[in-house]
Amino acid sequence: MRHDRCASGAGLRWAVLFAVSFAGVAAAQPASTGSTQAFPARAVRYVMPLPAGSETDVFARTLARQLGEQWNQQVVVDNRPGGGTTIATAMTAKAPADGYTLLHAITSHVINTTLYVKLPYDALKDFSCVTQIGSLYGVLLAHPSFPAKDVKGLIAIAKARPGDISYATGGSGTQNHIAIEALRIAAGIHIQHVPYKGSSLASLDVLPGRVPLLATILAEAVPYVKSGKLRVLAVTSPRRAPSLPDTPTVSETLPAYRAGTGMWAVVTRAGTPPAVLNKLNADIVRALQAPEIRARLTQADMDIVGSRPEQCDVFLREQTATWGVTVKASGARVD
Repeated sequence: MRHDRCASGAGLRWAVLFAVSFAGVAAAQPASTGSTQAFPARAVRYVMPLPAGSETDVFARTLARQLGEQWNQQVVVDNRPGGGTTIATAMTAKAPADGYTLLHAITSHVINTTLYVKLPYDALKDFSCVTQIGSLYGVLLAHPSFPAKDVKGLIAIAKARPGDISYATGGSGTQNHIAIEALRIAAGIHIQHVPYKGSSLASLDVLPGRVPLLATILAEAVPYVKSGKLRVLAVTSPRRAPSLPDTPTVSETLPAYRAGTGMWAVVTRAGTPPAVLNKLNADIVRALQAPEIRARLTQADMDIVGSRPEQCDVFLREQTATWGVTVKASGARVD
């Protein structure tokens, strides 16, 4: 009996040691897989480089709500405007590479690399693209009191009154700023740039006519155009916008004019685990198919893309090079 008790005691000790060892191996092996499958296990921050209230911000909040419903987690839109979107981008570049911080990258994301003398981040090395949301159109708007009806009329007035005409944008380095600088160079005119912290703030001075021109994306301009508060002079993108078939592009008047593609994308820190990146991609692309999202993008004349991460990375590199040529030709630089 004593021998049996000793044997059973030894067996128990071995069983306990085996169970502890097995638990340690289990914890070391599948833990990362389990955490990936559970992603997100807490709130996700969606950094917006523009002020609250803009059409871009409204879209981001709509997308955040769709993702929150999918994940059963809160997706918090964090507005960090200013610095031509560099403030929000720099903050995202310092976030952990875990997929819990996303950046709504607009066209300035690919412009700033060439525009700024020095940046606190590398847009190509410090970020991984989750997906390109879509391609968008830029427009040049005028207050109804402005005498020009098109680009040709604008050029005539600008040449007669060099330096007297100003145009507002949502900030230095935005798609709209560089597009109009490219127009200015191609036309050989001198017009003044007035940057704001977002198009919604810029419009506050254009709507009453304090600043005669506003360069923005069509998604932001739709309410002003439909209400007749502002008039479209031209589309600044490479091709005409579907909802403005009779409005010519700048390049139709100025063949020397060149500009890249406007875009919205979702990016996160480089080094984010591939499984997390792929889940983010799949879930965001799924959210883009929601009726509310599709309707908002269609109304804004945005071409929905929903690309894979590797496709989006290639696109961002291509657009960085394309816009870089435009920036250099315009002579625009920010210290």
